[in-house]
Amino acid sequence: MRNLKIIFLTCLILASVFDLFQAYANAIAQLQDRTTIPLHSLGLQFMGLENIFKGTRTVGYYTDKDLTNPLAVAQFEQAQFMLTPTVLDLNHTQYRWDIFDCTSPQAAMQVIQRLGFRPLKINHGIILAFNPNGI
Repeated sequence: MRNLKIIFLTCLILASVFDLFQAYANAIAQLQDRTTIPLHSLGLQFMGLENIFKGTRTVGYYTDKDLTNPLAVAQFEQAQFMLTPTVLDLNHTQYRWDIFDCTSPQAAMQVIQRLGFRPLKINHGIILAFNPNGI
């Protein structure tokens, strides 16, 4: 009976050590993977805009990205978090300030030019535009 307990505890320890090494290897692989964007850094490209929006209640946020994609939704949520207390109105451009987060800077510039806005600031593909007729 005592030998059975020793064998059981040995197997349990070996399984725990194996799982620990596997978790460590997965963590190292994720840290070295440069193709994924950590969710906590999605909002960093919006830093500094809160100074421009001081006293502004609502800002437009236009995107042509697929909002069924969790990464696109996370980007919008991080933008809202970084710019609080200013509210981002998704896909509405009638405001004085509008943020354009499109699939490419060229696509964003086409929309900005079509609407007659002035691009003011570009940061990692995010474009802040001024609407001279905005509310």
